[in-house]
Amino acid sequence: MGIVEGVLSREISFKWEGIELSGSLHLPVGSQPHPVVLMMQGSGPADRNNDGYFPEIRPAFLSRSVATFSFDKPGCGTSTGDWRNYGLIGRADQAEAAIAALRAQPHIDPDRVGVWGQSQGGWLAQLLASRPLNLAFAIANSGPSIGVVEQNLYGCEHSMRAAAHSEPDIRSAIEFIDVLHQAAQRNAAFSEISPLVAAVESQAWYGYAEVEDEADWHFSRLLVREAYDPLQALANAHCSFLAIYGARDVLVPAWRGAEESSRALAESGVAQSAVMVFPTGDHRIRDTATGGFAAGYLDLLGDWAARQV
Repeated sequence: MGIVEGVLSREISFKWEGIELSGSLHLPVGSQPHPVVLMMQGSGPADRNNDGYFPEIRPAFLSRSVATFSFDKPGCGTSTGDWRNYGLIGRADQAEAAIAALRAQPHIDPDRVGVWGQSQGGWLAQLLASRPLNLAFAIANSGPSIGVVEQNLYGCEHSMRAAAHSEPDIRSAIEFIDVLHQAAQRNAAFSEISPLVAAVESQAWYGYAEVEDEADWHFSRLLVREAYDPLQALANAHCSFLAIYGARDVLVPAWRGAEESSRALAESGVAQSAVMVFPTGDHRIRDTATGGFAAGYLDLLGDWAARQV
């Protein structure tokens, strides 16, 4: 265990489905055992620090005496395996194993465990909240209220439009993504789609619809075929839930997400739920003018979590 700027840091590893997942538990100074929040990354390869994003957010929890834990995705950092072998259900199962490992730690209060997830990690927060895990709270940061297929199409269209691509290119990219979705739904092999990829990979829009290799295609198929329904998960929430959106997010329909999440959470009947949209926030709730976090965002995270525990 090490001490950095008054915060205790401890390495924790746990086994899941034949792989070893490793992460860092950060403990605030003060009386123990502590409440803790599991921080979950968005899409793509990511270590426990999520390329520097998590260290900026941890103090919001630690300063309110809430410990934090995050772990390297499979095949990232010091974790074994390959993150592309697991869809949302697999990632949620890994997070559940992490929660069990946290509850076994002498520094942690097993009855005061919460989760926070960014983007795809927001989907995980919804999923975990719908499971009977006795969580103290769940926070979804830009967690879509729409499923994978619709989010892929929405993110492509609005990202390309924000980058000033032509309307014909936007239509071509969306049409190609739709073809990929149909192929994924019928569980097509990579050999079936590779000629389609080769025919368009020189197009200016291809980066928005890229399939890198067979492992990437395997991961895409998993996500599409799971057919995850965020609103059903929210309607089945078992714990306090906070949904946060940035109004200037080009990957997720923020205002629609806020409205749909509010209705689903009301249906769930959980005692404490809230939805917040930051008008100047982007996908990571950064102010699009300053580049820093939207005013009040970090305080909202820390204060809301502290009230639940």
